Amino acid sequence: MKDSNFAEIRTKVIQDIIQLTREKYVYPEIGEKIATQIQTKLMNGEYAEIIDEMELAFNLTSDLQSISNDRHWSVVYDPKGVADQVDPENEADEDRMRRYLEKARKTNFGFERVERLKGNIGYIDLRLFEPSEYGGETAVAAMNFIANCDALIIDLRQNHGGYPSMVQLITSYLYDSKPRLINTFYYRPTGDTQQFWTFPHVPGKRRPDIPVYVLTSSDTGSGAEEFAYNLKQMERATLIGETTVGAAHPVTKEVVQGDFYVHLPYGRPINPITRSNWEGTGVEPHIAVPAEEALKTAHLNALEHLIEKCQDEDEKNYLEWTAEIIATEYSPVVLDEADLSRCTGEYGKRRFFIENGQLFYGHQELPGAFPIIPMTKTRFRLDEDMKFEFVLDKDGKASAMKLYYRDGRPEVIANRTG
Repeated sequence: MKDSNFAEIRTKVIQDIIQLTREKYVYPEIGEKIATQIQTKLMNGEYAEIIDEMELAFNLTSDLQSISNDRHWSVVYDPKGVADQVDPENEADEDRMRRYLEKARKTNFGFERVERLKGNIGYIDLRLFEPSEYGGETAVAAMNFIANCDALIIDLRQNHGGYPSMVQLITSYLYDSKPRLINTFYYRPTGDTQQFWTFPHVPGKRRPDIPVYVLTSSDTGSGAEEFAYNLKQMERATLIGETTVGAAHPVTKEVVQGDFYVHLPYGRPINPITRSNWEGTGVEPHIAVPAEEALKTAHLNALEHLIEKCQDEDEKNYLEWTAEIIATEYSPVVLDEADLSRCTGEYGKRRFFIENGQLFYGHQELPGAFPIIPMTKTRFRLDEDMKFEFVLDKDGKASAMKLYYRDGRPEVIANRTG
């Protein structure tokens, strides 16, 4: 397209986009404003100096976004990509659908990691909300894996969006069987609205009774924002992290002149509580911390909540024991040899010594020695079962050692003998 035909193609691309804004943009009055201003620029020759497809796409994207103040807009020049484009919710081409499903399978339908964290806290690292008709089995497996946890963390810090059907499915596991309206979507091209309710039935166990934490970042966008916004307005989750992107409008892809495609915002969510959405403002967290601190904050917050609510003394002691370990795992304590040397010596049958800059523990009746991990300058742990605390004298040197067991056995106190 870099010959004399480019000027003609350039004009056709611009005119097609003008028509799309008038016919399909979510806000008719703004769509007309966009169309009028781009038409004026075209007539005034302001696009005439553009002789490159990529530059044309860049300039049109910039104009569409700046006029509408809507970052969903984009124009892309990608002849190969246009041929491969697929909308998994509206696609009849078997070859394209097969390619989409294979790509989605290799990313596990957005479920990057599902695990049980210390303290019996469920954790789901979700990178994309794929349509539930394709990713539903994976979602069900994830939600059933965490079904016996006492709290749940859903990590959306690297999630850029997806489809409301998956938002609907996951949300349903966080409520009882009574259907609740989550969101309503309005679609400009048809004038239709579509409601999403929690399901009266889901495969496996629901957990309407556990605290939920949603992690967000400044990169969390679109469908991921919907999930966070919905749960925040329904007071079902505590949001931790950063304010999200602020991209609420559903987007469709329209092919233009064969080699370009346009991401076009054609609908908007209407939350049943606020009657609005997060477009342009983002979703603000309840607890604002840098994204890299969000998991630590949520994990410790969840344990604090469980400790506060716990009525069983043994369970409470276990949770407090675990919370101390977790805090130091997220923020390791590093001690120099001078700090460590204050604790060395023999305490009854137990011996502590430094090797390669680390404090080791040995017992007269056991072979070998074991490295112990600092939690403070005077408190250490051996794995997750034993903790040592050194009592300092007025000169700052350890005079005694206290040994604690996770299983609640009586503590051992031994004076320093060497």
